[in-house]
Amino acid sequence: MTSGIDEAAAELQGSLFGEVSPAIDTPGAALARSYPVRITVVGAGDVGVACAYNILTRDICSELVLVDVLKDKLKGQVMDLQHGGAFYSTRIRAAESYEDTAHSAVCIITAGVRQRPGESRLELMDRNAALFKGIIPPLVQYSPNTILLVVSNPVDLLTHLAWQMSGLPRERVIGSGTYLDSSRFRTLLAQRLGIDTASVQAMVLGEHGDSSFVYRSGITVGGVPLRTCFERMTDAASASTAFYDLVKGVHQQVVAAAYEVIKLKGYTNWAIGSAVGSIVTTIVHDRRKVLPITTHAGSLRGLESADVFLSLPCVLGRNGVVEVLQILPFMESDEKEDLQSSIEALQSTPKKAS
Repeated sequence: MTSGIDEAAAELQGSLFGEVSPAIDTPGAALARSYPVRITVVGAGDVGVACAYNILTRDICSELVLVDVLKDKLKGQVMDLQHGGAFYSTRIRAAESYEDTAHSAVCIITAGVRQRPGESRLELMDRNAALFKGIIPPLVQYSPNTILLVVSNPVDLLTHLAWQMSGLPRERVIGSGTYLDSSRFRTLLAQRLGIDTASVQAMVLGEHGDSSFVYRSGITVGGVPLRTCFERMTDAASASTAFYDLVKGVHQQVVAAAYEVIKLKGYTNWAIGSAVGSIVTTIVHDRRKVLPITTHAGSLRGLESADVFLSLPCVLGRNGVVEVLQILPFMESDEKEDLQSSIEALQSTPKKAS
């Protein structure tokens, strides 16, 4: 009986997931573990420090290294974090050069020019692409077995650029993507329903930007599909309209959220810091959680020829993206159209690696 159940589970796993990298440790991962677990954050601005602080509170690494071209600001940020040393066990230091980042398990790139009020993430591309030429090569030189986690915007395009520059396998170059968008959607929907955010499961996919979309078929509340809830409440026609109106309204809030925060305080940092802390914890602890993060679209069966990076539901572990949830067969036709629109939006913006 047990054998039959195991065989069925194995068949389901093969159908549901598409392997990207081996789940077992690679020689590179073993090499990284022969050193203390070191995490590097490039960029000691508001986002970088928020990421660093969140990682410190999670006690997931033995050493945290911060890198920035503004040496006085870097020194001040590191000193400020070090002064809380009695409250966490991680050693914090400022890098004098990229050599100090050697053997980092994860390198987080937050460096970049700040998004201007009203400026789209895609418009940031040219202004941030040039910075990566001085960041990616030295990081990989000293940490050839690292996982690159891009946070700088536009994150999907810059993740693609980082992959091109790094020469690393694509499963080890990821972006924060729509992980924060998904949190925003779950939080705002939960607020409307008057329940805890953890009781809402939902994913925003595609571009981390204006062409993102909600995977509507996957929204559940307490394990119950949200669409089914509406169908039980009223007739089919009005239920469908009410469901789409609710999802669309909340998603519009999500898309506008960053612009609104930037207008009010000049930048966003705390929520993305929490998202990055969660991603890094998943990697370091090899948790194999399914997270909507930026990865190569070719990992999804049916999109093998799509040479773009965008957010898909990924199984994340110590080696990076282990598997990608094969969601295309479960998507409604309009959701597939939304995914294609997001791909086309990203393809229309050139990626300058030279």
